[in-house]
Amino acid sequence: MNGKDDALIEVVDLITRHGLTLDEVSAALKGGPRFEAAKSGGTLSRLFGYIGGTFVFAGLAIYVGMRWNDLGPLGRILLTLGPGFSVFVFALVCTTNARLERAATPLFLVAAAVQPAGIMVMLEEYSRGGDPAYGVLFMNLVMAVQQGCTFLGRRRAVLALTTIVFTMGFFTVAFDLLHANHNLIGVVLGTSLLSIAWSLDRSSHRAIAGLVYFFGAVLLLAATYDWLHRTSIEILFMGLACGIIYLSTAARSRSLLVVGTVALIGYLGEFIAEHFANNLNAPLLLMVIGFVLIGLGTLAVRINNRYIAQRP
Repeated sequence: MNGKDDALIEVVDLITRHGLTLDEVSAALKGGPRFEAAKSGGTLSRLFGYIGGTFVFAGLAIYVGMRWNDLGPLGRILLTLGPGFSVFVFALVCTTNARLERAATPLFLVAAAVQPAGIMVMLEEYSRGGDPAYGVLFMNLVMAVQQGCTFLGRRRAVLALTTIVFTMGFFTVAFDLLHANHNLIGVVLGTSLLSIAWSLDRSSHRAIAGLVYFFGAVLLLAATYDWLHRTSIEILFMGLACGIIYLSTAARSRSLLVVGTVALIGYLGEFIAEHFANNLNAPLLLMVIGFVLIGLGTLAVRINNRYIAQRP
């Protein structure tokens, strides 16, 4: 399958998911006046909206920082948690209006960034001491429930992403409080993220699948490398990196391909530097093995195209 075939698959998927008609697609390709006006107007509106929102929150942050010591506990909470929750409500309102729907995504992101700070401020002001990790656990739980319930009601990709982030944060802190092995935590959470990304890649939220694939693969490979490094089974890491590369071909994910390739090259480079520092035979042998594998791959593709794919 070449690049054009992949592009056609993605185009058909977009057309199907958004319910576009052939006439609408044809008019857009021809560059009709309505399409061009909507395109330029939408870009300009988003630009000024993002810049304006940045100034608003920058001003609010500077004001809170200047007046922080003069505010009481309730005032600190209202100036941190209040704006975050207000933005969240505004985002919900935007999802009910077709003209404002595009503003919902950045508003949801801002709310997901500001509300946790407000929750932590509230716990700081009214808690009675104890391990701060329990406060972080509570914050992640509250945010995961809020974002997850909103995702079930609105079905937006940004809410799926924030739900995943806070859920993973909750389980990370929970496993740490249970004194679980950190590498085991990384392997479990990395594998979970890859499974979630696989499901997202086959849903209407495919846009965020690449990001989840990337962090899942990085977390899995990093934890596995730290776990197996300088052990008798260290070579299994190379097998896992090759497995990530294979998964990238099955999922058609560039994120997985980049992570798996970098991990494999990095491991081989470190292995050669550690065991064959002054021996030129090792890199030459790797080059020969690489050319042999490329040849076998080409032969396998030809056999598939000639004797398997054409079979009735």
